[in-house]
Amino acid sequence: MMLNNYEHVSDDTIKEWVEQFHRDGYLFLPECLTEALCAELRTDLDKELASLERGHTGADDANASLRLRVRLFENSRANLSLFDMDPIAKFAEALIAPDCHVVHNNSFTTGHGAGISTWHQDDPSHYLVTHGERPTNVRLPVLFFTANYYLTDVTERKHGGTEVIPGSHLFGAPPPKNLDETRYADMAVPCLGKAGSVVMFNNQVWHRGGPNQSDRVRYITQVTYGRRMINSMYYPFMNYVMPEHVHKGASARLRRLLGFLEHGPYG
Repeated sequence: MMLNNYEHVSDDTIKEWVEQFHRDGYLFLPECLTEALCAELRTDLDKELASLERGHTGADDANASLRLRVRLFENSRANLSLFDMDPIAKFAEALIAPDCHVVHNNSFTTGHGAGISTWHQDDPSHYLVTHGERPTNVRLPVLFFTANYYLTDVTERKHGGTEVIPGSHLFGAPPPKNLDETRYADMAVPCLGKAGSVVMFNNQVWHRGGPNQSDRVRYITQVTYGRRMINSMYYPFMNYVMPEHVHKGASARLRRLLGFLEHGPYG
């Protein structure tokens, strides 16, 4: 399901990606998914959104401009296929740990004027710089990171792609509320690419979804990989039970990525 230019990624390339991610806090890979897979992922999301309109409940945003559906892997073969799809899964195992697993899978659309456009981190700062400049001798372990797959072309800034502040995962501080009025504004990098591209970012990096200023509806699906110690974050969180059909007949690797983990110090 991956394009040919990612079909035979070497271990050396994976290592280069890991080093770049540690340095910048994110990694952007253009056109990872085929057009056919992007189309299937869009269709599956449209079906889920239609079920929301018919009154089904869930942790979903029914806003007309930003519409969210959770846990699409339960009913979408295409979403489930992303979990162990290489080279992204292989990258996650090299970056986080060989026993990492998927902790989150959301999909959403953003219409004109929409977007999670406030600069933020996905988790509060894991360490704080109390004074002076950020340390230059720190490599922050990656506890979890999210892969945002573009299912439609995001080739211009007006399309509202993911934007990041490179290196901000090491700032040891949350982003200022008025970031666009600070020196950091010039550091913002828009991740632009055709459908099938993916941007992967540390939960600590300052990022946002640029506001969609075009007439095109943007489709995104997200897969988050985490350390073994990071619990699965599937709504409703407590008492969630994964449907048996999801893991029935799965390979050992996919079962581990789905969260069937070995015993450890916390369980």
